[in-house]
Amino acid sequence: MGSVWELDFYSRPVFDENNKKRWEILICEGLQSVADDPEQLFRYSKYVSNSEVNSETLQAASEEAIAQAPSVPAKVRYFRYQMQNMIKRACENAGLLPYPSRRVLALQQWLEDRKENFYPNEPGYKASATASVAQPLEVV
Repeated sequence: MGSVWELDFYSRPVFDENNKKRWEILICEGLQSVADDPEQLFRYSKYVSNSEVNSETLQAASEEAIAQAPSVPAKVRYFRYQMQNMIKRACENAGLLPYPSRRVLALQQWLEDRKENFYPNEPGYKASATASVAQPLEVV
């Protein structure tokens, strides 16, 4: 079995020069066991403007991640139900198998780390806008 990736595509608590929320694509390799060190797993991140929030942008980013990764994943887990159609279309067009799941532990840990250590250091960060980095609760 190949690796499993975990994906998130959502707005972040960071605003651009026009005071519009920045969106971010996060893709990481999922944990295979509790002994895995998340810092050693494949990670890909990319900010996009709110005008680029579509399946074509996500597909292009997924293809970029595939080109950079040590191996192509067997499937891609995602937890944001409200982004389901866009994620499914982009993944399928990139040749990936999308799978809704709450088991996105590596992604969850990465999001929490970014919320505490990365986003507050970004230009345009607004602490009151952190709901977009919420934990995976809404899943089919």
